[in-house]
Amino acid sequence: MFTMSMNYAFGFSLFLLVLVALNIFFFYTLNTVGLKSHTFNVPSINIDLTPSVFKEIYDYLNYLPNQYKSINSKFALKQKNLISSFNTTKHDKTESIWSETQNWISEDSLFPHENGAAGKILHAIQTTQIALVDNAPKGTQLKLLLLLEGKQKIFFKPKRYNLNHVVNGNIYAGFDRHNSEVFAYYLAMVLNFRWIAPSIIRRIHLHKDIVPFATMGLKKTMIKNDSGSLCIYGKCFYCRKNETVCPDQNGEIEGAAILYLDKQFKIHKSPWRRSYSNRKMEWEIDNAFCKKVKGSMSTKLLLNLIDVAIFDFLIQNGDRHRFEVYKDQIILLDNGKGLGNPAVDELDILAPLYQCCMISPSTWQKLEMVSGGSLTNTIKQLAALQGQKLATEEHFKAVERRLLKVFATVQYCIGKYSRAKVLKNWLA
Repeated sequence: MFTMSMNYAFGFSLFLLVLVALNIFFFYTLNTVGLKSHTFNVPSINIDLTPSVFKEIYDYLNYLPNQYKSINSKFALKQKNLISSFNTTKHDKTESIWSETQNWISEDSLFPHENGAAGKILHAIQTTQIALVDNAPKGTQLKLLLLLEGKQKIFFKPKRYNLNHVVNGNIYAGFDRHNSEVFAYYLAMVLNFRWIAPSIIRRIHLHKDIVPFATMGLKKTMIKNDSGSLCIYGKCFYCRKNETVCPDQNGEIEGAAILYLDKQFKIHKSPWRRSYSNRKMEWEIDNAFCKKVKGSMSTKLLLNLIDVAIFDFLIQNGDRHRFEVYKDQIILLDNGKGLGNPAVDELDILAPLYQCCMISPSTWQKLEMVSGGSLTNTIKQLAALQGQKLATEEHFKAVERRLLKVFATVQYCIGKYSRAKVLKNWLA
């Protein structure tokens, strides 16, 4: 009888232990961001985890919910409409296209992009006959200013590297990447960031498309290389005679053709700009830096800056030392410093996000929509409509990896301040 009572007591105690363990397990499951899946591994990338915030973000990365690694079914219709807008077979006369873009008035976008407008603009940029070519002297990098028939101006940033070239060094090292400009345009379209100039890859023949229409100023910056080919070194802050752009074996120069924005911008220095030296900026040593920024600009502009930081992080553009504003909206100009090294994720580009810990609900919704590979898959499809490849597979994988880190950064902020505060309607 005594033995039976002992067995009963032992069994009941064991039952209680199992019950407590199950309660602890379910409590943990409900109160963590999510368990790391067996198929998801944090890539082993050389990063500086000195700032404690970096380590915390990476901890959240390990526990991201599976929804951020899966395709969001709600994006299918948006993706279809977006591709349809770029996949237009009907090309109006360029005069009507230029007139529509120049006279476009909207509080939601810089240019028309729906009902096939985006595809028509890109087709016109890529194929319209060149009437005049000159140096575009403003800026630090070589670029040309093209005047197309119909009097539409285009910036042309020539190719400096092959797609598989890896730019080593600091985040702003190397020449601008022409493919980064075009990639950035498609990225902005997928994320519904409508304040960026349309851009597309175009190939122009040196002796057919440039020399006959070149200004005297441009011709003065043309020299022959050791092989006898006529090359261009241009006119800009860093332009040098020993750093020319030369045509390929077909006599052509490939580059990014970017629609010229003939608008008046307000120019501001970015609070999160870099020193371009070994000197640390205040934001790099003070994680409470955002408190000072909040007192110097509107909430709308700050949220806009955070959007831009997310955009720049995805392509690793760490060179946005200033920003241009039009109609109280930051314009995504000069995106050529992206796609440098697919193995590097400079997390400090996200400083506006993890220091301010605020993001507009609409931006967060856009990001959640393109999870699980939809972001880069759509960019590939948009580029394929023009028969173009904009980046290596390593770069596409890197963008998806960085998107997960954006998710983790927002989750870090939610864990620190609550979802209601991080995602509240700041402009209400």
